Amino acid sequence: MELTLCMAVYGQPEMLAKQIATVERYPESIRDNLTVVIVDDHGDPAVSKESAVELALHVDSVKLFRVDRNIPWNQMGARNLAMFHSKGWCLMIDPDMVFRPSIMERMFQAAEKLKRGRVVKYGLRHKTDGRIDMTSPNTYLIHRDDFFAVGGYDEDYAGNKGWSDVQLLDVLEACYKIEKRPDLHAEFYSTEQIPDAMVTTLDRSVAANRKKRVKKRDQSRSLRGWAKFARKQVDATRLRFPWTQVF
Repeated sequence: MELTLCMAVYGQPEMLAKQIATVERYPESIRDNLTVVIVDDHGDPAVSKESAVELALHVDSVKLFRVDRNIPWNQMGARNLAMFHSKGWCLMIDPDMVFRPSIMERMFQAAEKLKRGRVVKYGLRHKTDGRIDMTSPNTYLIHRDDFFAVGGYDEDYAGNKGWSDVQLLDVLEACYKIEKRPDLHAEFYSTEQIPDAMVTTLDRSVAANRKKRVKKRDQSRSLRGWAKFARKQVDATRLRFPWTQVF
């Protein structure tokens, strides 16, 4: 059983270092079957090739890409790029979502039992109070081909914050069986624990994307649901930005 860990990073060296240090602590049985795909979404500082080289000493395979143009809030594009260069079952995370070794072992066990057309939605265990949150719309264990069969993330939302994750969840719920697994939870860091856990250098207003969301929701209703909306979006342009493979 192999698994790909997909992660988009935006100028978060301390958080990325925590991720890498945790992955290196995974048991050999996990590391030998784990591919890590990191997409640097044109962050500052850039993710160094040396970080990928170090990580590659400990896992089966590492790929590092960098988006060549600074597009604010392009996380959905960066995640699309990571998934494009993945295969099989993929665990999609943000840098502030860290899986302890024991939980990652359980994640592999869950992936072994999954069938195409099913998606696991994992939880986030807040480091501040230990609360497990299942409401985040961007926590998935999903097969790469199922992800792209419904179009992946909608990059129309790039440039402003918000709503692309919510739309993808709507689409996945309409097309697949979603299994919520609070027992499979990542440790969710805040800036109280690691200063760069959250991106704070960009405008966090969601007003522009809220307008796009309303239009797309209305369009889905006119098509009688998100499933038909997704089928129309499959051939839409993805990866609308230049990128380079660093490692």
